[in-house]
Amino acid sequence: MMARRLFLSLCLAVLAVAVAVGANDKPRKAQVYMFGFAASMTDSVCVMAELQPVEVYLLPNGFLADRALYSLQLNNHLMTAGQMGENLTCAVFFDKNKSKAEKRFQKVNKRYRTSSDLTLKLLGQDEFRFLPEEWVEPEVSTEGAEKAEGTEKAKAAEKTKGRKNKGKK
Repeated sequence: MMARRLFLSLCLAVLAVAVAVGANDKPRKAQVYMFGFAASMTDSVCVMAELQPVEVYLLPNGFLADRALYSLQLNNHLMTAGQMGENLTCAVFFDKNKSKAEKRFQKVNKRYRTSSDLTLKLLGQDEFRFLPEEWVEPEVSTEGAEKAEGTEKAKAAEKTKGRKNKGKK
């Protein structure tokens, strides 16, 4: 039982150190190959943006930093161009390896091109291009911590003040 508790404590400590070290990793700039896909639940037209190279920021785990902004770019383009109705669902697919990205593009393209219920429209790079998004390091606010620390000090002062008054009676 004691060995198990020691083992669990050791695992927890290793996990805490790994999280602390990983939290300091910043996204790095990289070139990926990206394409977009948009569909609406109320329309039979789907849209795919062509595969294109884009400078992005990748997180240490391989995820795209601020990835929602890229699907939002496609959504905004389609809404302002009037090419699709409302209730769009947009997604972006990317890979650092061009051949893997092309393979995924062909797979999605084939799935919707061969569907008899849907019409697939391809957006060329002359119609739509993904723009690089700048990654901004989030600011860490210590304001809440300072306020909490101030109230803790005030509570401690109240307690000691109350003790001093009790002794003087």
